[in-house]
Amino acid sequence: MDASSNLNNMSLCCEGTSVERLELYKVALDCISLVFSSHGGVANQNMDLWILLMDKVLELVLEVVKMQLESSKLGYFVLQLSCCLFEPFAKFLRLHPTRKNNFHNFIDKLLVPLLHSSHVLHSSSWGSSIEWTNLSKLIEEVLAQGLFHPTHIDGFLNLQSSNRYRNSSDTTATVKEEKIAIKSYHRHLFDKVEKMIAEKNGSALIGLAELLHLFVSSVTKHKGVLVDGGDSKQSEVASKKISVSHSMEAELRKSILDYFVQILEYLLEYLNKYLQSDGEAVSLFNVSSTIRSINNLLASFINDKLYLRTEDTSEGAAMNFLKLIYDTLMLISSKISHKKAYSCGSDEKSQKELYISVRKDLIITVHHLLDIEYEVVGDDLESLWAMIFFSTACCYSSMDVEGQPLLFSEILRLGCKLIDLYSELRQVDSSISSLCRALRHSSSLVGDSEAYTQFASYSNALSMLLCSSKFRLSLGNAIKAIPEGQASGCIKQLSTDIMESLDWIKCGHQLKTEKSNKCDSLQFRLRAELLGKVLSEVYIIILDSITVTSGNSYLLGVSLTNLLEIIRPGLSNLVSSQEICVLVDGVTLSKTTGCDNVSICWILVVFFRLILSYRSLFRQTIRLVAPRESEKMSLVMSDSLTIRPASDWLEMAGSFGEDLFSSIIQPPTTVLDVIHSVLDICTQDSVVLCPPLVWVLNAVALQRLVELNLLIRSSEYKLQWKDADDSSCRKWGKRVTRMRNEAVGLTKFMMESLSSIYKDQIFAPSFGGGIDKSFSVGSFEEKSLAYALWWTNCQHVDIWCSHAAKKDLKKFLTLVIQASISYINEDNCHSTTNKPIHLEKVTAYQIALEFLSNTISYEQRFVCRYMASSFCKILQMSVSSIFATSGVDLSESPDWIKVISEVEKLSDVQIGGFLWRKPDMVPAENGNEQINVEFAKCQRLLTLLVQMPEEYLSLESSSLYITYILNLERLLVSSLLEWRSESCSHNPYQIFRLLVTCRKVLPTLALASGKVNVIGSSKCSLPLPWLLKSLSAVIGVQNTFPEDNAFEAKVAIFSMLHYTSYAWLLASKDQFHHEIGSILSDRKLRRKRKNLKPGTVEPDISECNLQSVLQLTDTLDENMHKSLTTFKDEFLHKGCQDLNKLSSTIACFQGLLWGLASTLDNKSFRMKLSNNTEMMTRINSSVHSCMNFISFLIKASFLEDQPSGKMVSSGTKGVLMKCNLEEQSCPAISDLEAFLSQVQHQKLCLKKSLLMQIFRGENAEASFFLGQLFIACSAVVRLNMQIDLTSIPWNLFAIVVDIAQFLLLEFSRSEEMPHQFTFFWLDGAVKFLEELGSYFPRFDPSLSREFYSKMIGLHLKVMGKCISLEKKEAKLDNQGKSCISLETSRLDEFKERLRMSFRKYMEKKSSELHLLSVIVAVERALVGEQEGVMANYEIVCGGSNGGEVSSFVAGGIDCLDSILELLLTGSKHLEGTIKEHIQNLVACLFNVILHLQGPTIFYDYVESIKAYERPDSGSVVLMCVEILTKISRNPFFFKKGACHMVQCLRVPGALFQYLLQLQIVKISSDIGTSKCAFDRKFSVELYAISCRMLCTAIKNHGSETRDCIALLEDSVSVLLHCLETVNVHHVDGRESFAWEVQEAVKCASCLRRVYEEVRQQKDFFKEHSFKFLSRYIWVYCGFGPAGNGLIREVDEALKPGVYALLDMCSADNELQNLHTVFGEGPCRSTLAALRNDYENNFQYTGKV
Repeated sequence: MDASSNLNNMSLCCEGTSVERLELYKVALDCISLVFSSHGGVANQNMDLWILLMDKVLELVLEVVKMQLESSKLGYFVLQLSCCLFEPFAKFLRLHPTRKNNFHNFIDKLLVPLLHSSHVLHSSSWGSSIEWTNLSKLIEEVLAQGLFHPTHIDGFLNLQSSNRYRNSSDTTATVKEEKIAIKSYHRHLFDKVEKMIAEKNGSALIGLAELLHLFVSSVTKHKGVLVDGGDSKQSEVASKKISVSHSMEAELRKSILDYFVQILEYLLEYLNKYLQSDGEAVSLFNVSSTIRSINNLLASFINDKLYLRTEDTSEGAAMNFLKLIYDTLMLISSKISHKKAYSCGSDEKSQKELYISVRKDLIITVHHLLDIEYEVVGDDLESLWAMIFFSTACCYSSMDVEGQPLLFSEILRLGCKLIDLYSELRQVDSSISSLCRALRHSSSLVGDSEAYTQFASYSNALSMLLCSSKFRLSLGNAIKAIPEGQASGCIKQLSTDIMESLDWIKCGHQLKTEKSNKCDSLQFRLRAELLGKVLSEVYIIILDSITVTSGNSYLLGVSLTNLLEIIRPGLSNLVSSQEICVLVDGVTLSKTTGCDNVSICWILVVFFRLILSYRSLFRQTIRLVAPRESEKMSLVMSDSLTIRPASDWLEMAGSFGEDLFSSIIQPPTTVLDVIHSVLDICTQDSVVLCPPLVWVLNAVALQRLVELNLLIRSSEYKLQWKDADDSSCRKWGKRVTRMRNEAVGLTKFMMESLSSIYKDQIFAPSFGGGIDKSFSVGSFEEKSLAYALWWTNCQHVDIWCSHAAKKDLKKFLTLVIQASISYINEDNCHSTTNKPIHLEKVTAYQIALEFLSNTISYEQRFVCRYMASSFCKILQMSVSSIFATSGVDLSESPDWIKVISEVEKLSDVQIGGFLWRKPDMVPAENGNEQINVEFAKCQRLLTLLVQMPEEYLSLESSSLYITYILNLERLLVSSLLEWRSESCSHNPYQIFRLLVTCRKVLPTLALASGKVNVIGSSKCSLPLPWLLKSLSAVIGVQNTFPEDNAFEAKVAIFSMLHYTSYAWLLASKDQFHHEIGSILSDRKLRRKRKNLKPGTVEPDISECNLQSVLQLTDTLDENMHKSLTTFKDEFLHKGCQDLNKLSSTIACFQGLLWGLASTLDNKSFRMKLSNNTEMMTRINSSVHSCMNFISFLIKASFLEDQPSGKMVSSGTKGVLMKCNLEEQSCPAISDLEAFLSQVQHQKLCLKKSLLMQIFRGENAEASFFLGQLFIACSAVVRLNMQIDLTSIPWNLFAIVVDIAQFLLLEFSRSEEMPHQFTFFWLDGAVKFLEELGSYFPRFDPSLSREFYSKMIGLHLKVMGKCISLEKKEAKLDNQGKSCISLETSRLDEFKERLRMSFRKYMEKKSSELHLLSVIVAVERALVGEQEGVMANYEIVCGGSNGGEVSSFVAGGIDCLDSILELLLTGSKHLEGTIKEHIQNLVACLFNVILHLQGPTIFYDYVESIKAYERPDSGSVVLMCVEILTKISRNPFFFKKGACHMVQCLRVPGALFQYLLQLQIVKISSDIGTSKCAFDRKFSVELYAISCRMLCTAIKNHGSETRDCIALLEDSVSVLLHCLETVNVHHVDGRESFAWEVQEAVKCASCLRRVYEEVRQQKDFFKEHSFKFLSRYIWVYCGFGPAGNGLIREVDEALKPGVYALLDMCSADNELQNLHTVFGEGPCRSTLAALRNDYENNFQYTGKV
């Protein structure tokens, strides 16, 4: 006590407590712990002392919280002290129940601080920590033992408080005035609660919900002991277990309800006092606390499931009391609304926050009441909607208040809840009609103010709610869920409501006319605005969401006809006079009658939108009714042309004039005339008065254009087959002309509407705005209208573009390009990506980008025609803004010899050596920001070309693009070479980024032009010398970049090198292909002219065509010789600049070599080139120079200085490859064998330190340099297979092989994700190994088997490491999946290249010994045996994280899949070897599954100590199942044993029984030392492949499957049981093992295929069909393991498969067995319903 008292005094001193004092209390704390531990945790049985002590402790805890010292040393000490005292106090209360006096003392002293502390700990953010959570649990334990101890809990179970609310025989739902006597022992608790309410202790009142939860827990435990225990009645209880449990459950619910009622009555009594008082705003704070307490009590009531409608035995007491709560809350809301809380503009901000808080608590409480019992609303749904509307108005008028977003989200949730609730009750029409009535009635309560802002605020508030995307989606889904037979009734209800709304408008107009004051005029305008902005949105959603079927089409047609009769009078005289007139229920509304233009516009919005939706729905109806009825209905809609064939049109003289308004407006008027007439009142002084009407007019025009296009095209087609002199044809020809003119007028109107607002609205903002993807027309403003029109025109360009003028098309396309590059953010100067940040709204930028990314857009002729010129014009403007003084015309073709000469002169000047000469750029000090914007625009323009579909790039457009981009490159290179960092530090990097983007685009254009050249005669090529010289000139500019851009600069430089190399490849390939192809063409032509025989020797006369190619090789040779003389042995020490320059030379040369190799893949080209002696000599010379250059670089860079004889040479063989082309065999087999022998036995001293730096990504320049060396060597190896290369240094390739092995082995042993620079050399190394693999089929396999096996093992290890790095995303190779795409990661690309390399080692000409080595290596990998490793078994079962396998095993699985794919795609040479080992391979796969199966396969380990050390067990299992399915699918190639079929049928059930355990038991997700989460996506994939495995077994192995039918039934049952647990309510924030609805539906569709496959194999499974059907019915009825049954969506997905099972069953045998098994009950009823549905909807009964 003394220590507690001192601490209490000290708590006022914050952190001023001395260290010595804290140490003293720490010692005291240890002493207290020892005291309690010595007494078994309980000491001092004096209750008064305990209460006094705990009171002080709680006071101290609250003081620490108040002063925010919870994270301080003092706070931690108080926490330890509290836990140290609360734990023995709880034990004391458990062992020593409180007597009467102690009970009173406990309540008086501790109840309030305990409730306060519990509330504070639960609501604070730091209260979720483990230490404070333990204290919270101890406080709950003290409350439970002190108040609800089992000894005296019975007194709380006999309150009988709810009896006062039971239904009587005389009156229903009335409160009985009967006094319930509560034992004085327990009354004190309720007296204390009443006192707390009177004292207005808000924190303690909120803690009453926790008290209710503790009471429920205590009562449940207490009653559970009574039911299950008791020695004397044990047998009796056991014999009557079910009945006793049921009766106790009902009694328990009744007792808890009494306690709940007793507490709530005190709170309701306080609210009634407020209702009876004046209700000043000052007392509203206490009302807020009381409502929040009720809210928390109801939430606890829901969480503990204390009320179930079907199990309520309180004789209506629960329902009546909940109704009383609801009525009280509605009165509170009404009182606040009558005080105009929503318009408290003059109130203080604190008062606004208070009103917002009260509104929010009211909305949440009503929501809770609806969750408990929806009938609390009764028949007064209109009042609830009115409360929602007034709350929304309050929310809208308090935008600057802190709690406003939370209030609106709760209002939106409640509104959607009402719609969804009544949709489930099949009463959505009543909810919608109540909504509309409440909206109309609420408008009269807005106020009598003459300020328009108040009325506009109210309409905007309701628009914010009812036009929100979430509410509209909820309403649309509810309408779609209406049963088929109720659809016509819904339309009738809609017609009735429209009539009421029109009458409401008429009354408002008459009232305005009679009184003629401003307030009534504004009231009428408000009504018109609410009708057009809000109510029309509800009407349109109903019409657009109604589902039309053949069963309800006729009744819908009748209802729609009646609806048209309501709409038609309103527009019948629209343009009959000189002004717009609208007829509303017999009353004319026009400017003459006193209506303002805005009100008329809003009313027109309603009518026009109703007509559009009406016609759309009516056309759907006409298509489904009988032909005779469709003709009648088409007359109603005046749309006879759409239901008749074009052959009848020529005879229909009077049908041409039919359009949107032909049956409505009298006299008949065209759509274009109506639009122009309405547009006059819609705009005033270039200001749009009603933006929604402008959009509706555009929609009307677009709809009419659709009809006109159909009529014009059909008419023109039909007129082709008629005589031109026919009078009907001439008439229709004139009509087609008039239709074209009308279409031109409508298109002109649409273009004018867009152009009148785009300048100020679309491109002016910084694109933080935009428009919602599911926008609402009623909520349009002028700004959002611009986005909507822009989106509509871009989406429907195919409808209007054929009628637009050339000027408008060019203007539109220019706007599209400008919008697509106008997205500017803060990172424009530092980011090269073209993707914007994620925006919730659709912006003009996104709309334009979607237009340009859609291939359908390029199918429009004007896009392809004007795209290049428009693009280049915009590019020229942006470049001119940057290079203002250059005056360069990008369209001119420069003299590249002169340009290259100038660049060479500039590049000879070292950076920093001379004074800076200012380049042709705008000075940074005058326009730095504008330059940044223009740079960003250029970046986006160039990126657009990359995204543009290649098939729509013509040769002319590609040539134009290339010319502009090359000229831009010339300017950029010159500026980089002239720039100095002293002027502007960031501009050099900007220039270089733009240059890299230019170089990125060039290969794309070259590739597109190359595809065109295959057909065309001309060619579009790149100036390759310029690409080389410009690259060499700017490669060292990195030193001038700012330090903060160092990493990005490295990536940019490597990208520049890569794109240049790729451009060289494509351009050289194009040139080789063109030149060699021209040789073939010339020789064939001359042979034909001279009539020479095929064997006649002809001199080479076309070699001159190859001069351009020879010049390229000369240029590269010169560059390499220059590099060799410049960089000596010490070149490596000169820094990264030298390496990058070397990489530039190698990159260009390897691009040239690969271009030649790609060309020579054509056999005819290869033969013709081989006969060209001069060309072969030049190629050999160039390759020899290149290899000497590469050999020097590799030896100097990656080999230690070698003593003489250290490295094994290749012997006396100087030239390794000499090929006899006539024999078509591999060059110099003996020399190649000597090379392979050298590779297997030589020992090299590599510079491992440098190689490790490269491996770790520490030396990016060396990584890229080495990758280029690998690729260049692979190109030479490929060329050596194609043509006779007379001088190849094969000893160099031995070094390259050794380097590749070393690095790949290090990669396979690593335990971290590789650095992104690592992929530079990874791709090159694997590419080299791939080309090397093509040599193995050419020589005796006995000499190379060891090296071959080593290469196969290397592939397995590297592939396994890739799978480990991919974790849960690891998949087998999917056929048809592109490995190069924007979404594919570098790891995926590398993995695909590795697969290609592995397949190369198993070519068709591979020897059996080599193939056997592959199979043996894979088989050893599958059993976990790795050659050369001490561990004998790398498959582990039962670790802390479940079973595990090494990456080597996973690599074996993936490579096995590659082998099977080769066999299945035509590689028959593998068939014999595979068949011999297939049994062992299958057994190995089952062994892996057996070791890995467990619950952990469904987890994704997000944090782990060694995340990438081993592959994910779930992914490995998935791959195994896929391969087993593939094997089962091809029984011709793969013969599996009977035991393996047994395992195939058992695997799905064995795997998913663990998921079933997770769903039901919900075990912890913390496993071992890793944090993991349930991976739903993976589980769905595994479920799908498991179902596919079962389908494959049933289809291809029917007999074997029938013999194991029990296993099949078991697996299908487990898969079905997993569908029971579905996360319907989308619970977030906690671990859930349930699928979302869509995921469960996908799984159910897969299981349905199993049922259908069983039906297909009827001969095998007919007698077993009823077993599958019975299991489905049991689960459907809720008798599965989870007891949940199947939700509707899952059941609908399964139904076709269930019907297929029913189709197998005969009534006499299988169905009779089911009736016997089920007996009486829900299962038999379900079976009967299934049979009825099957016979009506599924069973085939023959032709009709």
